[in-house]
Amino acid sequence: MNDSDTKRRRGEFDDALKGYYQDHDEVLPDENIDYRSLTAESVGSLILGFLSALTFVSMLFVIFPIMGIALGITAIRKILRATQEHEGLGIASVGVGLSATLAIAGTVYQIYMTQYEIPAGYVPIEFTELTADPKTGMIPDEILRLSPHRDGQGNEYPGMPIFIEGYMYPTRQMTEIKSFMLVPSVEQNQFGSLTRNPTQMVEVTLLGDLRVSYRSSPVKVGGTLIVNPSPPPGETPYNLRADIFR
Repeated sequence: MNDSDTKRRRGEFDDALKGYYQDHDEVLPDENIDYRSLTAESVGSLILGFLSALTFVSMLFVIFPIMGIALGITAIRKILRATQEHEGLGIASVGVGLSATLAIAGTVYQIYMTQYEIPAGYVPIEFTELTADPKTGMIPDEILRLSPHRDGQGNEYPGMPIFIEGYMYPTRQMTEIKSFMLVPSVEQNQFGSLTRNPTQMVEVTLLGDLRVSYRSSPVKVGGTLIVNPSPPPGETPYNLRADIFR
């Protein structure tokens, strides 16, 4: 065997070894790959973000979005300080955003419901239901049943509290108002006469320490309706002893 054959075989052997090592390197895992752990704070923030929807049920649950935002911010700071060790930045960001969004939306919803929802136990009525019979001048039976009254046998009934919307009739007093007339329309509020139709106005007396300022926009009032079936001429038969003003 000459030298050229020996060199050629050695070359083939070296090439075979190169292929072996190359294939082996592709199979073996890279020892330099960094493994990062998902922070528990980011996961907790996301979970609390979803629980923040409970603020639509009650403001008592506002603790969930507060904790979700706090945990999310903690997670973000932790991840940014050691990006090679921790991950979950996106999850934490979603948790913070979800908590903040649902907290704001839930708070707005609760405020809206507080301002416009009919209070529990109150019966909503409209001014049209207060109108006396044009022929007899009698107060509607439905209204009489809502007010404290006695039946034909002398039994007393406490009635039901009502909730009604209308406009405050303007007076000289603009603040610290304790009583006022409630009328059904802005036209009557501005230009109408209180003697035009006495059953289309309600004298409101605020109970306790409740005092209000004059508003030109609609107001909602709730309380006990006292009915005088035979009021003096020109005076309203209705007096609302109110414990709610919105």
